[in-house]
Amino acid sequence: MAPEQEVKIRVLPENLINKIAAGEVIDRPSSVVKELVENSIDAGADKITVLLRDGGKGLIQVVDNGSGMQEKDAIMSFQRHATSKIGAWEDMEQIRTLGFRGEALASIAAVAQVEMKTVPRDAIEGTQINIEGGVMVKLDRTGGNAGTSIAVKNLFYNTPARRKFLRATNTEYRHIISVVNRFVLSYPEIAFEFYHDDNEIFSYKPSTLRQRIGDVLGRTVGDNLLEVSDTNALLTCTGFIGNFDILRKTRNDQYLFVNRRYIIDRTIGAAIAAGLGDLCPPGSYPLYVLSLDIDPARIDVNVHPTKSEIKFADQQSLFTLIRGAIKRAVKTDEIIPEMQEKFQLSRRPFPKRFTTSLIDEIYSSNKTTQTAINFDAPPEVDYPVDMVAVKPTQAASQFRIENQSAVPATPAVPARQQEAKMLWQLHNKYLVSQIKSGLVIIDQHAAHERIIYERVKNNFHSRQSASQQLLFPQTLELTIEDYTYLLEILPYLEKVGFIVKGFGNRTVVVEGVPSGLQVGRESKLLLDILDEYKLKLAVEADIQERVAKSLACRSAIMSGDPLTDTAMAALIDQLFACETPYFCPHGRPTMITLSLEELDKRFERI
Repeated sequence: MAPEQEVKIRVLPENLINKIAAGEVIDRPSSVVKELVENSIDAGADKITVLLRDGGKGLIQVVDNGSGMQEKDAIMSFQRHATSKIGAWEDMEQIRTLGFRGEALASIAAVAQVEMKTVPRDAIEGTQINIEGGVMVKLDRTGGNAGTSIAVKNLFYNTPARRKFLRATNTEYRHIISVVNRFVLSYPEIAFEFYHDDNEIFSYKPSTLRQRIGDVLGRTVGDNLLEVSDTNALLTCTGFIGNFDILRKTRNDQYLFVNRRYIIDRTIGAAIAAGLGDLCPPGSYPLYVLSLDIDPARIDVNVHPTKSEIKFADQQSLFTLIRGAIKRAVKTDEIIPEMQEKFQLSRRPFPKRFTTSLIDEIYSSNKTTQTAINFDAPPEVDYPVDMVAVKPTQAASQFRIENQSAVPATPAVPARQQEAKMLWQLHNKYLVSQIKSGLVIIDQHAAHERIIYERVKNNFHSRQSASQQLLFPQTLELTIEDYTYLLEILPYLEKVGFIVKGFGNRTVVVEGVPSGLQVGRESKLLLDILDEYKLKLAVEADIQERVAKSLACRSAIMSGDPLTDTAMAALIDQLFACETPYFCPHGRPTMITLSLEELDKRFERI
């Protein structure tokens, strides 16, 4: 008789199954908030309150005035795959609700301590349920207003391996803000309240979408929106897209909803970009809040555990229709930045199809009157020489610019101007100069980045940083997320010379900037720095390093900025005074050389 073999495959216990399943749906506090707010919206609530402690790690509570539940339904809601949304496969083709799989509460209850209080409408009392680690520990009657309150405490308390992967309180808090903002923008008719550590963060009343966008993203954004409204046989596309006064350096403020569900979709993103065509400058991204209403039978929302991605039945037709809707929306002069001070300060090339004699006149006048020192003005000015202390270096002597022997120096012409005569600016992008061994070509933006970066790094370690007070301080209203980032980097900005003060809620006043930087649209500069700082979150762990690189990138002269001879010479002096002049802070070369030998080879002299 053959010996009995050991069975290696076994059925997992129910509590372990639930914990594993929870990992697919719940990976951080923001996932809990998403699932609970979706349930509140599906319950027909017109007021939803979110309360947090410790960035959601200590407490997440969502209170709504929705339909509430009877006791049997409340108990059943914590069972896996128990749902009121679908009963047969055919129902999957007509899903209009945000939740439908019946996984959320079961997944949350498996990894946290949960208390639910729910009172049906027109009832005088309701049900209270307490669950710890997936096990019901209390079932009782409760009073209160109609609706449901779910409190989730000590997330991942029984799965320490997951809890240790939670990030800092501010990081988790920002993730939650990002999630809640999506619901706030998708459902402007619902009132939302948000509290963190007993502090009210916002309270939004029911409003129009335009008003709600202004509430969330700031009044400046609300005043610079273009309406999108397009209907065809496949879909209805509505919402708003920002004009060129509120372009962003990241895609963070792009909100796309399909049947009021926030999604991420490359095809639709590409269609929106194609609709804008060449109107949007490279490296800039439009702000938009767009909602697509599509027959549920033409989409599949069950392709991702968190339902953040969906599948469309006809991607190509969708692309074409959305591109057309965006093209028609931006075919208006409202897309143009204001043709006053803002336009004159813009360094972006104007779209060809909007070129007019008036704009040509503005351009021609700018060419002869560019004197204001401004980050966003075409800087046809002498840049300050005090960015870094100019000192002789080996690099400076190696790449010393050759003086023209045919033009004798005279006492009336300073040596710097004689030197500058051998400098040329190529396409307002590169500086070209003769050197002993041939030719050097310098990237003006990369070079200025290196100069500012080293200056900022030096200021971090010095006790005093010079600031220049603004004659007219600038007020800036930030999003809640950006405000938390500003608080994070403000001590470092102050070290290099920024003077930024709070002005109530999430509004700040910029009163001063580092000495040596151009004065102009300081609020725009601060937004750009924040955008750049967020971009570097994944690649640079050190806050001080991120701030230095962000400030250098966003305050440096740009490709396309014309420079005077004196400014070019000063830029080169400052570059070769740097400790590492050959590379920008991101590792790109600041210059290349072309030897006489290589030139001779190209012209077949040798």
